[in-house]
Amino acid sequence: MRSLHNWGALVSLFATLAAAAEQLVFPADFTPPQVFKQSNLLRTIDLTKPYAREIIAAVVENISKQPQTRNKKGSGEEFVVTPVEYNDDSSLQYYRILFEPAVPAGHSITLQISLAATDILTPVPAQVTQVEKQFLQWTGSQYALSAYTTEKQKTKLKLASNEVPDFTKLEPKADGTEDPTKSGNQFTFGPYSVVEAGKAGEEVTLRFEYTNPVIKMDRMERLIEVSHWGGNLAIEERYWMTNNGAKLKEQFSRVAWAATNYYNPPTTAIKQLTFPLSVGAKDPYFTDEIGNVSTSRFRSNIREANLELKPRYPVFGGWNYTFVTGWNHDLRDFVRGHKNGEDFVLKVPFLEGPKEAVTYKDLEVTIVLPEGATNVKYVSPIPLVKEEQYLHKTFMDTIGRTAVKLTAVNVVDEQHRKELVVSYHLPQTEALRKPFVMFSALMAMFTLSWIVSKIDLKIGK
Repeated sequence: MRSLHNWGALVSLFATLAAAAEQLVFPADFTPPQVFKQSNLLRTIDLTKPYAREIIAAVVENISKQPQTRNKKGSGEEFVVTPVEYNDDSSLQYYRILFEPAVPAGHSITLQISLAATDILTPVPAQVTQVEKQFLQWTGSQYALSAYTTEKQKTKLKLASNEVPDFTKLEPKADGTEDPTKSGNQFTFGPYSVVEAGKAGEEVTLRFEYTNPVIKMDRMERLIEVSHWGGNLAIEERYWMTNNGAKLKEQFSRVAWAATNYYNPPTTAIKQLTFPLSVGAKDPYFTDEIGNVSTSRFRSNIREANLELKPRYPVFGGWNYTFVTGWNHDLRDFVRGHKNGEDFVLKVPFLEGPKEAVTYKDLEVTIVLPEGATNVKYVSPIPLVKEEQYLHKTFMDTIGRTAVKLTAVNVVDEQHRKELVVSYHLPQTEALRKPFVMFSALMAMFTLSWIVSKIDLKIGK
């Protein structure tokens, strides 16, 4: 999902554009028609992870004289949300939600909008020692940015700790109480009355203690190989990891680090990652640019499978670490076949990864199907920015194996375990392709050996 810097995003209900094309480009001065108003809005921002998770609950009322189009068949179902093509001349990114059947004039509907903003928390101060506390700073807006007028709204923020040395203090509210109000690790801005469309209010900041590392995967490549011949599903993941927390003020001290291992205090360094794998995982491995890394532990039973990895060195703020991990599964746990024996459906997690709070800048998932697979179709659980289908050639292949490469950007760890569904057709005759190739290769080798043995290499009598 798109990184929403400065919260420059409006989630809008464009009633008059219901029949428009999927991709739209609005001019920089575009103003949505005011056919809706929000009678009440509650914005909740969770800052307990290294990204901001925002949930907006709003009561939206049709104030026009005509029904407005909507797309929701029943309570609890998800809307179809289409991002409008980004206009570089505009500071806002619009999203369009279509309604069907229409919202009658004068009627209301309750919406819940969820979004994540990456790269929005910055360490302040930017440098600390190995034993100093780390503080992150969030910067946002006083009001929830909206395409429509809001009669009443309030913002709640949940922080990672109670220690908040600095935060923006606004003018007291009409009843004389402070704004914001603090209760433990939660801050509340508002409530505010009659906030006009497109109005963000004052810029507000909060600086709070964050004792965990700020883990970002600059790139992750996930390879899923399906083998009907071996009855195996092989998964391999390559990570380019960075700790975006506060950088070290001084040189790293191995002695000081070893001393802290005795009482194991909270640290901003990445010293361990835990991968919760699907039940049945086997044969795990962990390597980096040097080679095999022995500091790993795999625990598996009938209820869970956890792979615990320790990097070759603690990854402090500003440091990078590149590594590879992989494992196998029995294919029957993920692939179901049709009774005709030629049509199959693969259901596998689109993203697994560590259970620690993580964001992914670039995410690439490749599914390599058996040789001869055709009529490949797939459904991704998250939005994609690029899709590609090609032939992947490996050892003992003839025509190559059908592969699908899916690319997404700005993904957060909440997308873990969402299933990618791939269907394909594999004729039963394809099961004989590899044995035939191997048999033909052996026969060719023996034939060549026999011919060579019959050649007379003598010089003469």
